[in-house]
Amino acid sequence: MRVTPLAKLKPSTNPFSPMATLLDDLDQMRRIDPRGMLDVITALPESAEDAIEKAEKVNIKYRRFKSLVVAGMGGSAVGGLLLRDWLQPISPVPIIVSRDYSIPGYVGRDTLLFTVSYSGGTEETLSAYEEASKRGAKIIAFTSGGELSKRTLPARVTTYMLPTGFQPRAAIAHQFFTLAVAARKAGIAGDSWWEVKEAIDVLKAIREEMRPDVPLWSNSAKRLAEEIKGYTPIVYGSRIHEAVAYRWNTQLNENGKSPAGSSFLPEAFHNATVASEGDPAILRHLCAILLNDPMESEHIVAKTHRFIDLLRPGFGKILEVEARGEGRLARMLSALYIGDYASTYLGILYGKDPSTVESINQLKRV
Repeated sequence: MRVTPLAKLKPSTNPFSPMATLLDDLDQMRRIDPRGMLDVITALPESAEDAIEKAEKVNIKYRRFKSLVVAGMGGSAVGGLLLRDWLQPISPVPIIVSRDYSIPGYVGRDTLLFTVSYSGGTEETLSAYEEASKRGAKIIAFTSGGELSKRTLPARVTTYMLPTGFQPRAAIAHQFFTLAVAARKAGIAGDSWWEVKEAIDVLKAIREEMRPDVPLWSNSAKRLAEEIKGYTPIVYGSRIHEAVAYRWNTQLNENGKSPAGSSFLPEAFHNATVASEGDPAILRHLCAILLNDPMESEHIVAKTHRFIDLLRPGFGKILEVEARGEGRLARMLSALYIGDYASTYLGILYGKDPSTVESINQLKRV
């Protein structure tokens, strides 16, 4: 299968081509997406601006600590993963994301802990909060309410109150940019804050290309969903896109109702490559999606081309998505935003409401 960089495909010159599908029927899409996941995704840049404006009003008193730990699960952990990948090259302290009932043994008085639970009821995060409190960690909470706020507000823990009404994964703008403001105020964002405005501008430009009212023939996110349909996607990102590839994976699971996998480069060179030697009957149902970074080193680019060459004979399909922007954050969030749109369009193609998470709710009742 020829590698196709879908995010950079030129629009078809024929709007009456046979590519017209369900994804061009706005009324039918709304019936499949009654809770408005596409509306939330389309409003992401404005949600980011709103999150920053509100977060700037909260005072942060912590400036001296030896590590930053973000405790969260699922969609509430993604903001921390993005923060880690964005600031890792410049942060004066290590940034760790903890997704468990417990927290690392070194967490204590010299640790700044961001405890993140959009719902406020995530049992793992509540457990992590209680443990960190007992150890005397410096804590900042991020939640829309629930049990977490009931514990942090009376304890006078600095608490960012996030807006209600979102699925946790759909609140990514608030969960990432609020954490980003807190990190800047805590002194670990360095001189990278200029990247935030660029990232939001890039998101707005992408939206004009991929929003629901842009027809399939010129909408690369819709065409990406059409390409993925019927395959099991595995997403590979360069190191800067480790969290983004994971976000694609979880969005394909939750919005697209599709099994999926993810890894990052160069790690995948040392294991995922061997998948190309697997059973052809299995491989032909797989779709590899490469998230390419325009600032990647020539050595990694060359290795990636060879990686693709090794996967191509067996995999059913190989696709490439191009990140955009100059700054590290714009390149990360541009690739993420394309995945948010494509995964939602995929769920609609399967006739599934992108917002439902019934199987997760069943597990929570255990």
